[in-house]
Amino acid sequence: MSKNFENVLEQVHHLTRREQLALIASIAQITGEDEPDVFPEYVIQENRRRLAAYDAEETQGIPYEEALAYVREQISEHR
Repeated sequence: MSKNFENVLEQVHHLTRREQLALIASIAQITGEDEPDVFPEYVIQENRRRLAAYDAEETQGIPYEEALAYVREQISEHR
C-alpha cells in the first residue's frame, strides 16, 4: 500500500460515520459514471441489511486489520 493511500486511510478513520458514508457515495458516483454496475443488486441489498444491523447494534463489526487481512488473502488466492 502506498504511503499516500495509508495517509488518506488514516484521515478517513477520523471522519464521522456520516462523513465516511458521504465519502463512499462520492467515490461510488465518480467511479460509477464511466463504469457499468459492478455489484449485483442482491449484493447491495445484503450490504445494506448488514449495515443496518450494525447501526442498530444487533451485530458487531469486524476489526479493520482483520477485515483487511481477509480481503488481501481472498485477492491473492484469486490471482
